[in-house]
Amino acid sequence: MRTLFLSAATQAILNRIKTYEWTLDVYGMSQSRAVRLVKARTEIRINKAGIGPPYNNVYRRYVLELVKTFRTRTRDPLAQAIPLVIRKWANLGLAVPLLEELLGDCFLRFEQHGYAMPKRGLPRLSAEENRGCTLRPRRRRRMTYENALKKGRASLRGGNTIEEQAELQRQGSELASTIARRLRPILAARGVSGRAIMPYYNFAQQLGRLSRNYGGRTLEIAAANLIDLGEAKGLDGAALRALARTLFGISVAS
Repeated sequence: MRTLFLSAATQAILNRIKTYEWTLDVYGMSQSRAVRLVKARTEIRINKAGIGPPYNNVYRRYVLELVKTFRTRTRDPLAQAIPLVIRKWANLGLAVPLLEELLGDCFLRFEQHGYAMPKRGLPRLSAEENRGCTLRPRRRRRMTYENALKKGRASLRGGNTIEEQAELQRQGSELASTIARRLRPILAARGVSGRAIMPYYNFAQQLGRLSRNYGGRTLEIAAANLIDLGEAKGLDGAALRALARTLFGISVAS
């Protein structure tokens, strides 16, 4: 795994997130509202850095992922996720100092917006009061992907017809099942089983998408970056390289 050097300012932000008793008010906020809070400040930062099109859009995408991280995590999970976000975009060629400065802009703005007040819990009912109040949830029929397309609950892409996209989805599902079946013995040989397989399965799915869109040296670089991110999340690097080599024929040096 590559070493990611974070500045003292970034470490201070992470320490504050982990040690502060209250939760930032942005946690649970809608994406559009949270983005509006930081948009002006981050745009000024990107423009001052002299980042022009189309690369300024890449930094904007990083800001969007950073905002989503603040919205969906808090305290220790948030402090653990932020370095992974920085690592991911640094692997794509973005400048780490600017990524850290944008993090500082977002955190400062969210902190200025305030912290959420602790919510009062509802009073607990006694056993007698609670008896007979439970309702069974209604079981919903699962809608097929083709019907979801027909009802407008899923969008068509690339000018496909409903039938064409439904067929592509079916082929993708079959490919996912094939990948899952093939990776199990590879991971079993390394003592990975049960629920621990899921992060490796997600890695294989992401690498499969990369292999369908890229090739040659570009694919090798993308695979190396994906493995580096997986190692940062605590996955076994040797197992990731074995999956890349066996399932997709991609060799990545350790």
